[in-house]
Amino acid sequence: MFLLESCQGATSTPPASKSSASVVTKESQPSLSSTAVEVRNGPNPGSLELVVYEFVELDAGLMVERELGNGSFQPLQDLDLGSMKLVTSCDQRLSQCVSVAERPLRPVPWSGMSCSSQCNHSCDKNVRLYGRFRFVVRTCDGQNRFEGPVFEMPKPQ
Repeated sequence: MFLLESCQGATSTPPASKSSASVVTKESQPSLSSTAVEVRNGPNPGSLELVVYEFVELDAGLMVERELGNGSFQPLQDLDLGSMKLVTSCDQRLSQCVSVAERPLRPVPWSGMSCSSQCNHSCDKNVRLYGRFRFVVRTCDGQNRFEGPVFEMPKPQ
């Protein structure tokens, strides 16, 4: 069982530890080290785990970005008819922020579908997405983002 605590906002910047996650920060504001959170791909395409080396408050949203032909990334919009979440079960309810107190955290995987992406199971406009993607999480205050490695969602046969 994983512990996710809902919180109303992020008011402190946690210290950092070791990790190989990529972090992008806003230059004018204090930030975490790139070692605070590691986003790892799971054993199957669309699955992931977060390893948090120190206490951190993360935005509850889980982003998926598609790799474009020029090597840049573009976020996918309206997955799960809104956004995917850092939930370990579909009946879990979260506030805007979650305190990750245990590791590793393994959110419900992305199905690869456009609108029944994670927990929305009633969608009549589904499209299977394929190509190269990565998962991104960010701190609740929006100052830091942690990017996972690229993974491949296979083209439907």
